[in-house]
Amino acid sequence: MRRAGEGVKTNVQANVQVLTGNEAAAEAARLARVGVVAFFPIGPSDEVCEELVRMIRGGQLNARVLDLPNERSAVNAQLVATQAGVRSIFASNSEDLVFAYQPLFWAAYARVPVVVGVAHRAMEPPTVITTDDHDTLIFRDAHWMQFYCENAQDVLDTVLQAYWVAERHDVLRPAVVTWPGWEVSHGSFPVVVPTQEQVDRFLPPYRLPPGQDFLTEVDFAEYYAKRPGITRGYHPAYMELRYRVDRALNQAAKGAIVEAQQEYVRVMGRGYGGLLEAYQTEDAEVVVVSMGNIGALGREVVDELRAAGRAAGALKLRVLRPLPAAELRRALGAAKVVLALDRNPVAALTQELRAALYGLHPAPLVAGRIIALGGRDFTAADLHELCDEAFAMARAGRVEEDVAWRFRVVKP
Repeated sequence: MRRAGEGVKTNVQANVQVLTGNEAAAEAARLARVGVVAFFPIGPSDEVCEELVRMIRGGQLNARVLDLPNERSAVNAQLVATQAGVRSIFASNSEDLVFAYQPLFWAAYARVPVVVGVAHRAMEPPTVITTDDHDTLIFRDAHWMQFYCENAQDVLDTVLQAYWVAERHDVLRPAVVTWPGWEVSHGSFPVVVPTQEQVDRFLPPYRLPPGQDFLTEVDFAEYYAKRPGITRGYHPAYMELRYRVDRALNQAAKGAIVEAQQEYVRVMGRGYGGLLEAYQTEDAEVVVVSMGNIGALGREVVDELRAAGRAAGALKLRVLRPLPAAELRRALGAAKVVLALDRNPVAALTQELRAALYGLHPAPLVAGRIIALGGRDFTAADLHELCDEAFAMARAGRVEEDVAWRFRVVKP
């Protein structure tokens, strides 16, 4: 079974290091030449900025650390640095993201191209530090780009690509790059680290668009100038501004993500497929769809099912926003059953797949299964059981439960 990023062989002499997911994110930020590190600690994400501080002290990175009193302050500092023309980074998760939601939301509609790293942590209560995907779903309806990573190699490559896309003048979208807490954030992986020269060829220096004025973009100037047609609490072009943001995400950003992938393959010799990764889906009756590191398990189980003569496939959604609806329809349209593995309690992936596949005739059945919340184990044996159910659905031509929870009960 191949690992993420192995679809294209590297065409340069490899510098392989053993890195955690957090260290890979920090290495990507260093290679991207960030100038500001906005820091407020929360585990398991805090190691990203801690590692960057060590790089600064060791002379490996010329950047300023802003050690802030809370998450909102850290996000605001990152926004101001980016508005001033300095590439920056912030890493957080769970309750801290919720606390900072107002400036995060503001970044989207002010078109500030920040990149935020998130090592997932399940939401409270009860108090936990283990992982699932729930914490970043707040970005789903805020016009942020959302990338979900499988391992440390994926983290390093995706952070670099996120800057490339976010800073494009026709995009100007904030991006969140995520990876599972502890399982990837503190797990060790072999990572091919590109040279600084390679990254400089791929990622140009951050430049504000000509004439870009973030104050004008969010209309503070007009707001306070009391110009004709603009009064406090009302702006006649509000809907037009929102429309421009939506087009930037769902048209410009979608194309830019594919272009970033192609350019990355050209420079680095390694790629992932852009918006999604399909694995043996062409003739599959059942396709397992997931995000993050569950994708590796999906490919492993598909290999075992194929060896047993069963037509299974796997698809890993790398980008949740912009949703690659057309690409999903092409990849999944011939399947009989789509098995959606949701590592969140609201079946978000299932909802997105149903929306994307709506209108196909015939359309695959979509069975949503909520799994692995709060760091709960989810094994190959568990996935085999779900695939057995999915093949039974394919034979019957119906889904018994549209969304179901699957876990082994632990007595309190």
